[in-house]
Amino acid sequence: MRLKNLWRVVSAHKWLLLVVVLLALVSTIFAIVGPKLLGNITTEVANALIKAVTAQSPISINFSAIAKIATFLLTLYIISVAAEIASGILMAKIAQKLTLTLRRQIVQKINRLPIAYFDRHKFGDTLARITNDVDTILGNLAQAFTQIISSIMMLGGILVMMFTISWQLSLIALATVPVATIFIGFVSKKSQKYFKATQNHLAEITAEAEEVYAGHTVVKAFAAEDLMTQKFTAENHRLQQNTFKSQFISGLLFPITHLIGNFGYVFVAAIGAGLAIDGKINIGDIQAFIQYINQFNRPLAQIGQTITLLQSTAAASERVFDFLDEPDEPTHRATAKLPKNIRGEIICQNLVFQYADSDTPAIKNLSFTTHAGQKVAIVGPTGAGKTTLVNLLMRFYDLQSGQILLDGTDIATVPRAEVRARFGMVLQQTWLIDDTLRENLRYGKPHATDAEIMTVAKAAGIEHLINDLPQGLDTPIGEEHEILSSGEKQLITIARAMLADAPMLILDEATSNVDTRTEQTIASAMQNLTKNRTSFIIAHRLSTIRGADLILVVNNGDIVEQGTHQQLLKLNGFYADLYNSQYQSAPTE
Repeated sequence: MRLKNLWRVVSAHKWLLLVVVLLALVSTIFAIVGPKLLGNITTEVANALIKAVTAQSPISINFSAIAKIATFLLTLYIISVAAEIASGILMAKIAQKLTLTLRRQIVQKINRLPIAYFDRHKFGDTLARITNDVDTILGNLAQAFTQIISSIMMLGGILVMMFTISWQLSLIALATVPVATIFIGFVSKKSQKYFKATQNHLAEITAEAEEVYAGHTVVKAFAAEDLMTQKFTAENHRLQQNTFKSQFISGLLFPITHLIGNFGYVFVAAIGAGLAIDGKINIGDIQAFIQYINQFNRPLAQIGQTITLLQSTAAASERVFDFLDEPDEPTHRATAKLPKNIRGEIICQNLVFQYADSDTPAIKNLSFTTHAGQKVAIVGPTGAGKTTLVNLLMRFYDLQSGQILLDGTDIATVPRAEVRARFGMVLQQTWLIDDTLRENLRYGKPHATDAEIMTVAKAAGIEHLINDLPQGLDTPIGEEHEILSSGEKQLITIARAMLADAPMLILDEATSNVDTRTEQTIASAMQNLTKNRTSFIIAHRLSTIRGADLILVVNNGDIVEQGTHQQLLKLNGFYADLYNSQYQSAPTE
């Protein structure tokens, strides 16, 4: 059960929890003694009245004794409240520590997960686990822990006090406990599935909201506001239904357990009156016992409410710990080391790879060799396997069979971080962090100086962009800032790869978001950047294909042709057809 996993995290603060338990114990004991002392006051007054009536004398009440009992009782109540407040503050502190621990574990887990995980899960769902689910766990846990501890202690203490007054009345009161327990178990079982569904639907709503927010331009461009609103409303309605069912069913716990307790209360009052008439019990003890009966019902109802909180906590814990239990990127074969100075020779032998959610291989028995310093273009139709191939080079995925050798070393035997550190990568989809332009440019080289940044900026053709920005390198940018065009963002990612100065490069449609003139600027910079570096370039643009030392033509997960641009045209095969269909009509090329 996921609550066991949660307890392992909570138990890291066991000494603080012990203090919480002790404070709850103090608060409970002092609160329990109260009715007995009030009963003593009642008995003192009742005895004085009975004595006055019997002896037909003036009423003589010992107010001094009553004042001492009342003072002692007030002191106990003050200590009880203070202990309860201290317990609540300490539990809130523990909850905040647990929030920090869980969220830190989740963020660290994100960095250890394989790329395949993100292929299968929505970003909004993961975001909901970090925010909504963790908040649910810690919000409920802080309340449930103190409540369950105090309730159990209260029940135990009340039972002890009740048996010291009358074992007969105590047995009558206890008769209601099995009935209440059976009802609590029944309701808990019924409502648990709705609590779990509520957390899942809450994650779906978060994912929907994130999706619309990230793609708000596309939504407006296609006038799809009503459609997205309908989708959100439908999901929100499902959330509302499950939330209502879970809250309604669990909400029955308090009134029903209270009703069951009241039956015991009636029997105790009737039988207790008879015992008092027979002189088998003091009037003050009857009054104290009735108070204990009221107190006895309250912790029973609180336990029912706590079970409701624990159900919600269990549902959220299941989502959080399912995420934390996801397998990390495998490292069992990562024992070898790459040489410090990489030449960049790549040999791929009989590569076979299939995505987990696919029935057919994306790469089928693919083999090729590239020499150090070569500029390698990878071309082919959409879905041919081009991006999959470079993902395998970066070890974003593991092969089903085959080998990729980097300077003679199987990269499957090398730590992934070490392999990826040898590559600079520019993707078709730009990604910028929410920080200054300077920090974005030196993302792959954190200690780069401004002089190094400006040298790369000039080579990448963004020097004028930096000078035009209001704060230069200190200008805040990011994915949500609208001060940069798509092409300018792409140029920044290219400059970032240049500054990282990795011995090998992967450019996945790196010039797809720039115009022809900007592409010419980039092509000149790339010429210098790729010199003496093994470079893999996925592109459809002719300017990035013609100058390649080797062109790999990929189709249906395999290399169907390879050679230089002129050699492939002479073959008059797949590449020639691709070239003629895409580029022959372009007069400027």
